Amino acid sequence: MRYAVISDIHSNLEALNAVFEFLQSNPVDKIVSCGDLVGYGPDPKQCINKLRALNNFSSVMGNHDAAVINKIDISNFNIDAKEAITINKNMLTKDELDYLNSLKTSVSENNLLFVHGSPRDPINEYLFLVEKFNQAMSFFKEKICFVGHTHQPIIFELDSKGNANFYQSVEIFELENDKRYIINVGSVGQPRDNNPQVCVVFFDLKHLTISFKRLSYDIDKTQEKMAELNMPEKLIKRLSFGI
Repeated sequence: MRYAVISDIHSNLEALNAVFEFLQSNPVDKIVSCGDLVGYGPDPKQCINKLRALNNFSSVMGNHDAAVINKIDISNFNIDAKEAITINKNMLTKDELDYLNSLKTSVSENNLLFVHGSPRDPINEYLFLVEKFNQAMSFFKEKICFVGHTHQPIIFELDSKGNANFYQSVEIFELENDKRYIINVGSVGQPRDNNPQVCVVFFDLKHLTISFKRLSYDIDKTQEKMAELNMPEKLIKRLSFGI
């Protein structure tokens, strides 16, 4: 079985379209999102409905998804994120909001766990520091946990003796049977690893291989749409730099 694992689309239709175009010639059995279908970008409605139309797609709930449906307090969000949440929410119908509300905070299948933030706090926790990754390992039983939220692709590996490794900027990676992993799949719609290209992860369940694919998309078009909606200038400009 072959998965495409994506995350943090953030209402960026042009970025999502780049994923769809690539999948046309590189099909997978299932597409799973680690959350944040909405927020920040200009096309929440189009992104939700394009994904819902797929028969092999599932998603967990991200913090921006939860914020749009008033499921979490956004007082800790920065002012730009709050403004984008309000704009996104006002563009969605009750049906689309109900869809976001139907998303689970975690999905487990085939010895894989999918969450947005972390297995300890699926909605809100950011995994940056090694101690956070180490702590998170005790909160799931599966071999691999896929996450998003930080918008930065990374592989965290832990062996049975407690030895840990980080891997970044890898294109293809072979997982080992006697080790467990947390894999951050980066972001489709708002990368923050100094690379503005879309990030998609492909996982081969049979061969235990992970590949990170970067895709170009029409950033200018997304930025033009955001400007038309009077979205915060910082959110518009950062797309050009992947920050």
